[in-house]
Amino acid sequence: DDFLRHDDDDRNDYSYGDDYYSNSDTERQTLPVRVETSFHEYLLNQLGMLDLDERSRQIARQIIGSIDEDGYLRREASAIVDDLAFGQNIYTTVEEITDIIHKIRQFDPPGVCAWTLQECLLLQLRRITPQTQEIKNAIAIIEKYFNEFIKKHYDKIQRHLNLTDEELKQVIN
Repeated sequence: DDFLRHDDDDRNDYSYGDDYYSNSDTERQTLPVRVETSFHEYLLNQLGMLDLDERSRQIARQIIGSIDEDGYLRREASAIVDDLAFGQNIYTTVEEITDIIHKIRQFDPPGVCAWTLQECLLLQLRRITPQTQEIKNAIAIIEKYFNEFIKKHYDKIQRHLNLTDEELKQVIN
């Protein structure tokens, strides 16, 4: 009261009455709650779509836990076999791990669970539909001429695949 006099117009700019406070509990209950899902949780949620027994599900969880935030699998299959044997007393093979990795590679985002950039790009390209000639050429470049591609030796690629300038430009795009 020392700061505001009864004739001070500024105090009417703010509403501090009972009406404001009485609605606050209701507003808190109706406001949407933002739930953040981590990348690994996002992958684990997709795991539910696979028809796996509990043992295979545990193996898949171990694989997903080995994927970094960029989506790459940073452990070799043989290391995952060891991780499971020593950490969870689950005995498996490189073949079983590889089979489950291939299933996880079908998850979103496209390219997830790849060991290398080359694999990641191929996983992404193979998901594109329809498989146009440009996509087929892009796959051929990444499969056969990946080193030339990353070094931007486009002239070599163009010669080897017999592509026109326009075809090469479309493939690179």
